[in-house]
Amino acid sequence: MREWRSLLTAPMLPFWPKADGSEVGMTEQDDNLPEGWSHRRHTGDLVIENGGGRVFADLKRHAPADPRQAGNPPGPADLSPLLPGGRLIPREPALVLYAGAEASLARFCDTLLPRFFSLDRFGLPPATLLMTSLRMGRTRPFQDAISDGLFRPRPVELFRPATAIRVKQLDDIVIPLDSPDALGPMQAKVASLYGPFAAGGPPVLVLERSAHRLPAATAAFERTAPGFRFGEVTVLDPALLPFNRLVKAVAAASMLLAPRETGEAAIRSLVPSPDRQTLLLDL
Repeated sequence: MREWRSLLTAPMLPFWPKADGSEVGMTEQDDNLPEGWSHRRHTGDLVIENGGGRVFADLKRHAPADPRQAGNPPGPADLSPLLPGGRLIPREPALVLYAGAEASLARFCDTLLPRFFSLDRFGLPPATLLMTSLRMGRTRPFQDAISDGLFRPRPVELFRPATAIRVKQLDDIVIPLDSPDALGPMQAKVASLYGPFAAGGPPVLVLERSAHRLPAATAAFERTAPGFRFGEVTVLDPALLPFNRLVKAVAAASMLLAPRETGEAAIRSLVPSPDRQTLLLDL
């Protein structure tokens, strides 16, 4: 019943009143940040809805500082907690780590993890509640990363169906996702958790939904790299392989192959290697 109620409320979003800014106090935090980074703190009667992580001020829609950082387009709305009888859970303080509709390996590696590993630079308390979309939270890389301790000691939680988080303080951060200041801590934690890494491994193809896309990937490989044999390539599907084995295989690979459009090659940012070649396929 809760999920059906959530689905029925999604069409209401375009007609929901918008906040004009007066409902929210916003202050720029002086964190001595690198160029291109910013940290804003919003205060007021704020609610984070659980469907797409949208922020509501006095139950009106409030635009985030940089929606690109949470994924684009945003996830489906669930307005049921904002209606009479809805459940609002008070928590303090909070930050929306990832709320995008795209729950993919690419967004996990190039958006969620760089944002997470930049939090210390922003001076955010370890107890800050980090909210992540339910879609992303159900993926194997995310679940394995939690079990492996990749996010420790910070608490990372999923949005819960038919509930919303009520806060008086909400942090909003913006970072260039390819910044060395963000990638360095991420790569160091991945190396300490999953390393040491071997070298000289076979070429790997990282391909989500491989059962359906492998024929197209094979044809694209033969067009792009006629001098290589596809039979020598190891196919890795992030949904079918533990995340630690996926990382180790990519770290050791002599060549990383991935579809250009869906961006699975983003995993290379976790384990950089000067000797590894990357080949993007147009499926």
